Amino acid sequence: MQPLDELDLAILAELEDNARIMMTELAKKLNSPTSTIRDRIQKLEEDGVISGYTAIINPEKLGLSIKAVIKAKRAENISLENSLFEPSKLLAVTKVQALTGDTDELITVYAHDVEDLKDLIYNKVGSLPELTWLSTSIVLDEISSPLTRRFRSGKNNDEPESA
Repeated sequence: MQPLDELDLAILAELEDNARIMMTELAKKLNSPTSTIRDRIQKLEEDGVISGYTAIINPEKLGLSIKAVIKAKRAENISLENSLFEPSKLLAVTKVQALTGDTDELITVYAHDVEDLKDLIYNKVGSLPELTWLSTSIVLDEISSPLTRRFRSGKNNDEPESA
Protein backbone atom coordinates (compact mmCIF):
# COMPACT_ATOMS: atom_id res chain seq x y z
CA MET A 1 0.00 0.00 0.00
CA GLN A 2 1.32 3.42 -0.94
CA PRO A 3 1.25 6.23 1.62
CA LEU A 4 -1.90 8.33 1.61
CA ASP A 5 -1.63 11.73 -0.01
CA GLU A 6 -3.58 14.93 0.67
CA LEU A 7 -6.43 13.94 -1.68
CA ASP A 8 -6.82 10.53 -0.02
CA LEU A 9 -6.93 12.18 3.41
CA ALA A 10 -9.42 14.79 2.20
CA ILE A 11 -11.65 12.02 0.80
CA LEU A 12 -11.47 10.13 4.10
CA ALA A 13 -12.32 13.28 6.08
CA GLU A 14 -15.35 13.99 3.90
CA LEU A 15 -16.57 10.38 4.05
CA GLU A 16 -16.07 10.28 7.80
CA ASP A 17 -18.23 13.39 8.03
CA ASN A 18 -20.88 12.11 5.58
CA ALA A 19 -20.53 8.63 4.09
CA ARG A 20 -23.66 9.18 2.00
CA ILE A 21 -22.24 12.09 0.03
CA MET A 22 -22.75 11.69 -3.71
CA MET A 23 -19.58 11.03 -5.69
CA THR A 24 -20.21 14.09 -7.90
CA GLU A 25 -20.70 16.33 -4.86
CA LEU A 26 -17.53 14.99 -3.26
CA ALA A 27 -15.58 15.57 -6.47
CA LYS A 28 -16.89 19.12 -6.69
CA LYS A 29 -16.05 19.79 -3.03
CA LEU A 30 -12.50 18.50 -3.49
CA ASN A 31 -12.05 20.11 -6.90
CA SER A 32 -11.18 16.80 -8.58
CA PRO A 33 -12.70 14.79 -11.41
CA THR A 34 -15.43 12.35 -10.37
CA SER A 35 -13.50 9.47 -11.96
CA THR A 36 -10.44 10.28 -9.81
CA ILE A 37 -12.54 10.35 -6.64
CA ARG A 38 -14.27 7.07 -7.58
CA ASP A 39 -10.92 5.39 -8.31
CA ARG A 40 -9.36 6.68 -5.07
CA ILE A 41 -12.29 5.45 -2.98
CA GLN A 42 -12.14 2.05 -4.67
CA LYS A 43 -8.39 1.84 -3.92
CA LEU A 44 -8.94 2.89 -0.29
CA GLU A 45 -11.56 0.14 0.04
CA GLU A 46 -9.32 -2.47 -1.63
CA ASP A 47 -6.41 -1.52 0.66
CA GLY A 48 -8.66 -1.87 3.72
CA VAL A 49 -8.31 1.79 4.73
CA ILE A 50 -12.10 2.02 4.36
CA SER A 51 -13.50 -1.15 5.87
CA GLY A 52 -17.19 -0.37 5.50
CA TYR A 53 -19.99 2.15 5.74
CA THR A 54 -22.53 2.23 8.52
CA ALA A 55 -25.56 4.05 9.86
CA ILE A 56 -25.25 5.81 13.19
CA ILE A 57 -28.23 4.80 15.32
CA ASN A 58 -29.52 7.02 18.13
CA PRO A 59 -29.98 4.61 21.09
CA GLU A 60 -32.45 6.93 22.83
CA LYS A 61 -34.80 6.67 19.85
CA LEU A 62 -34.82 2.90 20.52
CA GLY A 63 -35.69 3.42 24.18
CA LEU A 64 -32.14 2.79 25.39
CA SER A 65 -31.54 5.79 27.64
CA ILE A 66 -28.58 4.45 29.64
CA LYS A 67 -25.13 3.68 28.27
CA ALA A 68 -22.76 2.02 30.68
CA VAL A 69 -19.22 0.71 30.58
CA ILE A 70 -18.44 -2.34 32.67
CA LYS A 71 -14.81 -2.83 33.65
CA ALA A 72 -14.05 -6.51 34.13
CA LYS A 73 -11.26 -8.84 35.19
CA ARG A 74 -11.20 -12.38 33.89
CA ALA A 75 -10.11 -15.59 35.54
CA GLU A 76 -6.47 -16.38 34.82
CA ASN A 77 -7.26 -19.74 33.22
CA ILE A 78 -9.60 -18.18 30.61
CA SER A 79 -8.23 -17.39 27.16
CA LEU A 80 -8.56 -13.88 25.79
CA GLU A 81 -10.68 -15.13 22.87
CA ASN A 82 -13.19 -16.86 25.17
CA SER A 83 -13.27 -13.91 27.54
CA LEU A 84 -14.11 -11.48 24.74
CA PHE A 85 -16.45 -13.81 22.89
CA GLU A 86 -18.77 -14.72 25.77
CA PRO A 87 -19.90 -11.19 26.74
CA SER A 88 -20.32 -10.30 23.06
CA LYS A 89 -23.06 -12.95 22.79
CA LEU A 90 -25.31 -10.90 25.07
CA LEU A 91 -27.75 -8.77 23.06
CA ALA A 92 -27.27 -5.66 25.22
CA VAL A 93 -23.49 -5.70 24.71
CA THR A 94 -22.34 -3.49 21.84
CA LYS A 95 -18.57 -3.61 22.35
CA VAL A 96 -15.98 -5.67 24.21
CA GLN A 97 -12.42 -4.36 24.33
CA ALA A 98 -9.33 -6.14 25.69
CA LEU A 99 -7.10 -3.85 27.74
CA THR A 100 -3.73 -3.74 29.42
CA GLY A 101 -3.38 -2.70 33.05
CA ASP A 102 -5.61 -3.44 36.04
CA THR A 103 -8.75 -3.97 33.96
CA ASP A 104 -8.80 -6.85 31.46
CA GLU A 105 -11.73 -5.68 29.39
CA LEU A 106 -14.32 -2.97 28.89
CA ILE A 107 -17.84 -4.08 28.08
CA THR A 108 -20.19 -1.44 26.68
CA VAL A 109 -23.92 -1.96 27.21
CA TYR A 110 -27.12 -0.03 26.59
CA ALA A 111 -30.10 -0.33 28.95
CA HIS A 112 -33.68 0.92 28.93
CA ASP A 113 -33.58 2.07 32.54
CA VAL A 114 -31.88 1.44 35.89
CA GLU A 115 -33.75 -1.84 36.47
CA ASP A 116 -32.67 -3.09 33.05
CA LEU A 117 -29.06 -2.05 33.79
CA LYS A 118 -29.18 -3.82 37.15
CA ASP A 119 -30.39 -7.00 35.42
CA LEU A 120 -27.57 -6.72 32.87
CA ILE A 121 -24.90 -6.25 35.53
CA TYR A 122 -26.03 -8.90 38.01
CA ASN A 123 -27.88 -11.52 35.96
CA LYS A 124 -26.26 -11.39 32.54
CA VAL A 125 -22.71 -9.99 32.47
CA GLY A 126 -22.21 -10.75 36.17
CA SER A 127 -23.17 -14.39 35.71
CA LEU A 128 -20.48 -15.09 33.11
CA PRO A 129 -18.11 -17.54 34.85
CA GLU A 130 -14.95 -16.27 33.15
CA LEU A 131 -15.33 -12.79 34.68
CA THR A 132 -14.18 -12.47 38.29
CA TRP A 133 -14.64 -8.73 39.02
CA LEU A 134 -16.90 -6.01 37.62
CA SER A 135 -17.12 -2.26 38.11
CA THR A 136 -19.79 -0.32 36.22
CA SER A 137 -19.81 3.32 35.20
CA ILE A 138 -22.74 5.09 33.56
CA VAL A 139 -21.74 7.32 30.65
CA LEU A 140 -23.12 10.80 31.36
CA ASP A 141 -22.00 12.41 28.12
CA GLU A 142 -19.47 11.80 25.38
CA ILE A 143 -17.70 13.58 22.59
CA SER A 144 -16.07 11.79 19.70
CA SER A 145 -13.83 13.29 17.12
CA PRO A 146 -13.19 12.13 13.57
CA LEU A 147 -10.04 10.05 13.24
CA THR A 148 -9.02 11.96 10.13
CA ARG A 149 -8.78 15.32 11.91
CA ARG A 150 -5.25 14.45 13.01
CA PHE A 151 -4.17 14.22 9.36
CA ARG A 152 -5.66 17.44 8.07
CA SER A 153 -3.04 19.72 6.56
CA GLY A 154 -1.85 22.84 8.30
CA LYS A 155 -2.60 21.49 11.76
CA ASN A 156 -0.07 20.95 14.51
CA ASN A 157 -0.97 17.48 15.77
CA ASP A 158 0.29 18.26 19.28
CA GLU A 159 -1.99 21.25 19.87
CA PRO A 160 -5.73 21.04 20.58
CA GLU A 161 -8.12 22.37 17.97
CA SER A 162 -9.85 25.61 18.87
CA ALA A 163 -13.62 25.54 19.06
